[in-house]
Amino acid sequence: MKRIPRNLFFIAFSAGIISFTSCKENKESATDATQEDVKMTQDDNAKTIVQNAKFNDEKVASEYAAYLQLKDALVATDANAAKKAAKKMTGFENAEIAELATKISEETAIEAQRKVFSELTVLIEPVLENAIASGEIYKQFCPMAFDGKGASWFAASEEINNPYFGDKMLHCGRVEKTIQ
Repeated sequence: MKRIPRNLFFIAFSAGIISFTSCKENKESATDATQEDVKMTQDDNAKTIVQNAKFNDEKVASEYAAYLQLKDALVATDANAAKKAAKKMTGFENAEIAELATKISEETAIEAQRKVFSELTVLIEPVLENAIASGEIYKQFCPMAFDGKGASWFAASEEINNPYFGDKMLHCGRVEKTIQ
C-alpha cells in the first residue's frame, strides 16, 4: 500500500516538471512569432503588405503595423514599448482612433493601456475591413478579459498571443473571425 502514494507522488511531480518546461518553451516561441508579425514590404502594385494581408491604402497598412507592434508590446507586458507603438498611431485619420492612441501613449499603467487598446480595437475593425485588398487578418477574442466581459484584438496569424493577460494566460482566446 505504501508504494501507491509514492508512485502517485512521482507521477504528479514528473507531470509538473513536464508542464513547467512545456510552458517555458511555448512562451519563447510565442515571443518569436509576435516579433515577426510586423514585417512590411512593398510589391510591384504599390500595395503595402503586412504579414499575410495586403492593403490598398499604404497609410492603413502603416497603422496596422503600428497596431501589431502595440499588441505585441501588450503581449510582452511592456508599457514603455506600448507607449512608443501607440505614438505611431496618433496621426490616424480617424480622430477617435488617434485620440485613443494618444491616451495609450500617455498612460504608464499596463492595465489601463490594455483597457484603451480594447476600445481602439473596436474602432479599427471597420477601417481594416474596408482597406484590405487581399490576404487575411485574424480577429481574436478572449472571453476572460476584463472580469469576464471579454475583449477582441487583431493578429497577423492564427496563433493566440493574448494582449490582455500577457504571459499570465498567453494562449487564452480563440479566432473569432477572419477578415479577407
